[in-house]
Amino acid sequence: MPKADKLIQKRSRRYISRERPLRHLLTRRQLLKRLDIAGFRFSPKHVDVQRLVAKIESRVKDGVTTQCISQYTTQAAFEYAVIHPAYSSLARNVEIADMHKTIQPSFSVAMKTFGDGTGKGPLSNDFLSFVEKYHEILDTAVVHLRDYDHTLQVYLVTIQDIQKRFLARKDGQLTERIQHMYMRIAVSVHLDDIGNALHTYDLLSSRQIALDAFMTIYAGTKERAMSSSYSIALSQSNVHELYDGITRAAFTARKGGTVAVSAQGLPCNGRNNRCDHNDSNVGLWTLMRFIDGALGITREHEDHRTDLMNVAVEVWHIDVAPLMEFNNMHQHDLADHKSVTTTAVSIQLGNMLTDHYSMQRVDDNSDWSMFCPKNVPKLLSLTGQAFDDAYRRYEESDIQRVTMKAKDMWETILQSMILTGGPSIIFKDNLNGKSNVPETSPSCQSDMRNGMVDSLGDEDELYPRNHTSIALPLFISRNRDFDFEKLHQVVKEVVYLLNRNLDASTDQLSALADRNKKYRSIAIGMHGLADVFTAMRMPFESLEAAELNIHIAETMYHGALEASWELALNHGAHQHFNQTPMANGIMQFDFWEVTPTNRYDWHKLSERICANGTRNATLIAIGPQTAAHWPSGFTDSTEPVSSNLLDGNIASNWLVEDLIKLGLWNDNIRQDITNSKGSIQHIPTIPADIKAIYRTAWEIDPTAILQLALGRAPFVCHSQSVSMHIESPTIEQMSDLMMRAWTSGLKSGLHRLYSRYPEQTTGDSSDADCSEGGMSFADIILTEAS
Repeated sequence: MPKADKLIQKRSRRYISRERPLRHLLTRRQLLKRLDIAGFRFSPKHVDVQRLVAKIESRVKDGVTTQCISQYTTQAAFEYAVIHPAYSSLARNVEIADMHKTIQPSFSVAMKTFGDGTGKGPLSNDFLSFVEKYHEILDTAVVHLRDYDHTLQVYLVTIQDIQKRFLARKDGQLTERIQHMYMRIAVSVHLDDIGNALHTYDLLSSRQIALDAFMTIYAGTKERAMSSSYSIALSQSNVHELYDGITRAAFTARKGGTVAVSAQGLPCNGRNNRCDHNDSNVGLWTLMRFIDGALGITREHEDHRTDLMNVAVEVWHIDVAPLMEFNNMHQHDLADHKSVTTTAVSIQLGNMLTDHYSMQRVDDNSDWSMFCPKNVPKLLSLTGQAFDDAYRRYEESDIQRVTMKAKDMWETILQSMILTGGPSIIFKDNLNGKSNVPETSPSCQSDMRNGMVDSLGDEDELYPRNHTSIALPLFISRNRDFDFEKLHQVVKEVVYLLNRNLDASTDQLSALADRNKKYRSIAIGMHGLADVFTAMRMPFESLEAAELNIHIAETMYHGALEASWELALNHGAHQHFNQTPMANGIMQFDFWEVTPTNRYDWHKLSERICANGTRNATLIAIGPQTAAHWPSGFTDSTEPVSSNLLDGNIASNWLVEDLIKLGLWNDNIRQDITNSKGSIQHIPTIPADIKAIYRTAWEIDPTAILQLALGRAPFVCHSQSVSMHIESPTIEQMSDLMMRAWTSGLKSGLHRLYSRYPEQTTGDSSDADCSEGGMSFADIILTEAS
């Protein structure tokens, strides 16, 4: 290495300690060796070694430990990341190399260390027995070099987050490497099948698929909470059952993941109803605060948890408006007092809207009636025309209600959306009209974080739901073609995996077994769609991107159905298959009156499904899964990138490479991108075709986001969680977008709204509408009802 020989001619008179009194002379050769081990050789032409070594040397003092040397190297490389992303990759690799240095490579030894070998540790006995039986095969199969994969945009902060949240620890010290974690997950799912365990490890280790964070955390442990999402309908009967349901949901959230809560059947505030007061009708807001308190205790024990519950309420509930109003108020408290624990931290609110008696009345600006669920029990289980007829009868009766202009109700929801980013919007009739569950089980529960929906079940009964996500960029070939055949096969393997995981979870949670047999709902999502468009040189709003988007969704739907049919051949269909539309040959795209492409033989698959059924009622769900896409470095779900800066100052790899090819990557361009907060649209030297490819979410028309969702919709049997980034959103703009979503037939209108305002107006623009007209909508409802 001639260059290295020149660099090491000069010795630095610094001494290091290896955590012992012995001192060793630190030379540039040693620093270079550390950098080489850490993998800077992946892109040496973009790393100025002399400059980096000089930066490290300037910080080294006599007697410094080897651990500090690694920290200095990581910090120096990260600081230079603004020059080129290769420095960020180097910082990441230094961190990984240090982890590999302190943790031995054997998977079986790592598990024994974590499990402590006494049977009293966190790992289950059957897991440890399997590892002991196949330890030689498992140890050999682990490929630690995959941690250094330079094709992934995984940076230092990602590795540090993985270490903090997911890797096993004993007495505060890490006991496993990243590849150990992937093998631990694979083994925990396939405790009776070494072959499938190794295959699942390869899928996880190569980042082709990503399981939910909570499945990652508890894999192999005695907790065995391998289902990451649950749903529950809280009791409408009495306060004791209600508290019991909340307690079960909170403990489930602590152990297994998020919980979708159906709360629309709960009585409204005592001031708002004339029902029997034998029960404590405290209202939805008080209930939300109670749930938030329970989740606060959960967070004390599980600091990696954030949004824990998704609460769905229908808009004819009297307490909806006060709930929106108080949500706005507490969001302000959260912004002003960071220590305040609020509903906005733990609970994602969702509003379910019907067609005629909410959306149509908004469009007509007619009256809207709101009831206490105790007085109108039939509305809870009805959809479509049956709901409309029952609603009209309740309005014509003498049942106590609050009447407001539908447009006022709608604007209150939209104002809360602009101010807080929520609630989520779900169109109940669109959802149920395109559902593959029996008409007697309307979908009333929603985990919009994952794009999953569920039917209303028995009160206080917890229903498990499993999901995973596919990393789409890893299916792009060397010549920049998309490999649909490979995607189809991987989706099928994920269906097998999730069904196996569903059975493994049921074994540990026997109370959930009956529900699993009813529908066996799983959810397969995707992440990195924006990265696919970028890598294949397609602007997000282009016709080429729209066509590819449809083909990807169709491939995933076909692969999932085919695998579920194959499982039904061997294990039987889910219990209610004969009552589902699919039993009559009705696929999801038939609800949309869309003809799929000729890529697959849908007629043949439909005949097979009619004859043998499917193992799962629902399979595809599109939603943001931060913990899923984070370890791969790809973009979240189907969303565009929010900025061409990563970690505040690291430009996108693809953008940097394009600018280097054009001879435009220099200090001035870097500063322009930083000053523009990651946008390149106003930099005159960058060509228009490059600008089109690298538009951020703030620069993409929100209607294009809806159009892409609409293109996927005929192949999504759950639902989609659509997020939007809008500069200075208005009520009129959001109303138009939600009306577009509703009239187009989408099952959901919005998961989350991200907004930002010019600095000169920040702090005033989002509050203006809240104070207009004297009394708030919530005040009017409380006054009229009392």
